[in-house]
Amino acid sequence: MVLPSYDPIRRNKKGKLVKKEQEVCTRDGSVDRHGDPAIRGRTGTWFAGILILVNQGLATLAFFGVGVNLVLFLTRVLGQDNADAANNVSKWTGTVYIFSLLGAFLSDSYWGRYKTCAIFQAIFVTGLVLLSLSSYLFLLKPRGCGDEHSPCGSHSTYENVFFYFSIYLVALGNGGYQPNIATFGADQFDEEDPKEGHSKIAFFSYFYLALNLGSLFSNTILGYFEDRGMWALGFWASAGSAFLALVLFLIGTPRYRHFTPKGNPLSRCCQVMVAAARKWKVQRMPNQDDDQFESDVPKERSKNGDRKILHTRGFRWYKYIMFERQQEEDSILSNEEADLRV
Repeated sequence: MVLPSYDPIRRNKKGKLVKKEQEVCTRDGSVDRHGDPAIRGRTGTWFAGILILVNQGLATLAFFGVGVNLVLFLTRVLGQDNADAANNVSKWTGTVYIFSLLGAFLSDSYWGRYKTCAIFQAIFVTGLVLLSLSSYLFLLKPRGCGDEHSPCGSHSTYENVFFYFSIYLVALGNGGYQPNIATFGADQFDEEDPKEGHSKIAFFSYFYLALNLGSLFSNTILGYFEDRGMWALGFWASAGSAFLALVLFLIGTPRYRHFTPKGNPLSRCCQVMVAAARKWKVQRMPNQDDDQFESDVPKERSKNGDRKILHTRGFRWYKYIMFERQQEEDSILSNEEADLRV
């Protein structure tokens, strides 16, 4: 797709009128932060991709800096036995994955991936800062406690509540952010372009490399300090890493590509099922696909970000939604009315 610039005539540095060249837009339906078609040379690609990769590595370091030794923290600092500590960490980890569903739903339906990642990363940073403050001010008493030989004293209900509020803020922030950052990074590459399509495949490999590098550092370096009772240092390092990740993510705002959210998917899923049920008696000839209601115009699909899905042999009865309704027993309605309305 080629989009002419908004001001085709401009003046150069010497004051002469010159004509601006046309700029090539992406063909996958992505837009820039203003909602205009994304220009290939100004948005996305590896500049945005590298920022997201570094962001992922730092965020992973911050998360596992807390999670990898949380059982030890609960036993040595809060005085819980191993069974209770392991049970509490399991609940906390499960909450992270539950919040992942929330983040994915908000991203795809209403907020979009960029806004979802930014909001939940801010929550993630807030939770880590509160956790660091609670550990430094309330929990690590007397000073120097928390290692293998020096357990900490008892804590008040307020201090325990503040601690749990902090770690569940961490769970909310990381859970809502994590399922969206990989797909948001992939959005920076136009799969309709052969070169960027290969870059998108490479991005996922680098993404998991960044994830594992962040996990490796947190499990070794931060784990070493925390195992020796330097919990406040480890938590503050996690908070600083998460804050730096958020700053780097926001730096790339002018260069990111976006896809417009499609709204609540539940109503559309129900619409598909009802439409398929109402058309299950439609008769068709074998290998006759001409009567299927599909848009074969790449321009229309790229304009709204839709992608054509190849036919499969599974769930074959769902394909009835793609057939035009029969006005009479042997006649077919026009393409204008052949939609999914029920």
